This record gives sequence, C-alpha cells and structure tokens, in this order.
Amino acid sequence: MTNRTDPRLGPTHPSLAGRGLAIFDLDRTLVPGSSLVHLGRALVRRRVVPPAALVEFLGRELLFRRRGLSGPGAERLQDRLLGMARGIEYAPLLPLVEQVGAEVVRQLRPAALRLVRHHQQRGDYCLVLSASPQELVGAVATGLGLDRGVGTRSEVVDGYLTGRLDGPLCHSDGKLARLRDELGVLDLTGAVAYSDAATDLPLLRACGHAVAVNPDRHLRAAAAATGWPILDLA
Repeated sequence: MTNRTDPRLGPTHPSLAGRGLAIFDLDRTLVPGSSLVHLGRALVRRRVVPPAALVEFLGRELLFRRRGLSGPGAERLQDRLLGMARGIEYAPLLPLVEQVGAEVVRQLRPAALRLVRHHQQRGDYCLVLSASPQELVGAVATGLGLDRGVGTRSEVVDGYLTGRLDGPLCHSDGKLARLRDELGVLDLTGAVAYSDAATDLPLLRACGHAVAVNPDRHLRAAAAATGWPILDLA
C-alpha cells in the first residue's frame, strides 16, 4: 500500500556496490504461516474490516500452514485483502502496519534469524522479497535491521486505497519485476535466494545460488533435481 511518488533508482543501487546480495522470502521461509493473515487480524481488531472476515483469514492461515498457498491461491488472498481495504484512508494505516511488522518479526524462526545474521555479518545486502504489502514487508525488514523490504504495492489516490494494485503482484515472475522497480537492473549471478515455494522458481533460477527452505513438494523435487541445498528449519 503505497503512493508511487518515490523516484526510480538508477541502473544499480549504490548500496549494493561491492557487496553480496541475499534475498529472503518471508512467509513459510523466515516465518511460519502467512504474514498477510497477521495484517488481516489487525484490520479486524481495529474494525477496519468486518469481524466476520477474521474467520476467512484464520481458515486461510490454517491452509497456508498445512500446504502453503501458491499461484491463484496467493492471488485470491491478496485480492481479498485489497478489496476489503478499498476506500480506507491510507495514512492512519501506517502505524498499524508497523505494529504488525513488529509482531511478524517476533514470529521469526530462530534458525532463520541465525541465517539472516550470518549474511549480515558477511556484509551482504540483505532484503526481504514477499507478496505481502510493501509497507508490511518494509516494516519487517526494518525490524530485522535489513537493508530493504520489497513487497506488493497498492494504489493510493487522494489519500485513499483504491483496492487495486500499483504495479505487479510481488509473486512468481512479479518478484523479479519488483526487484527491478526498487533496485534497478541487477546482476544476480552472485546473489543467493531463499524460498519455500515452487512459485519462486523464476527468482531462484535467476540467482546464482538458490536454497530451498522448508520447501513444498514441487520445490523440493526441483531442488533435488538441480542440486540446490535444502534446509528444513524448525
């Protein structure tokens, strides 16, 4: 959820100069379940969306925990949240999203946190790349002390959410598009990407180093066939 008022960055982001690049998916990679559901719960608690919507979000979270959401499932969940937010004033949501980001950070898997800190200690440029809203992903990245968070933008007109996306959904091929939007054209041959889902195969294949984290069965098979490392984090 953001106004597209920030200027485009140059061909490569200056902060990347001479540094490695580590890209982390968020949901079911760094944290169990869906960060989007944490946001949905908060919107219900604040009466921004109807209380009955909480049942749907909890049901989707259970499904996500058991088998993950990919492709149309992830898009339907995102569309549902966008539709609920249509006509809501944007600015008052920002403090709430920051609080939800802090809540998501507290859910981080300990082993995932150690992995993040390892890359930070190496001096890598570390970012979270997720289909969740840009502001939520940014808040999580800030809470973790990472360099950047890149998520899905929502359109804001005259200070109100329209219920439409502003750019591509940061999912599957859209993750590469959002990376280009935010950081310019990148050489990913030395980058390492971590993800749990086969929907992230475009990103994983674009990076020089790919790691499957708690992978779904399709990604597990692809990782085994390609020789990518597989991490099963508790």
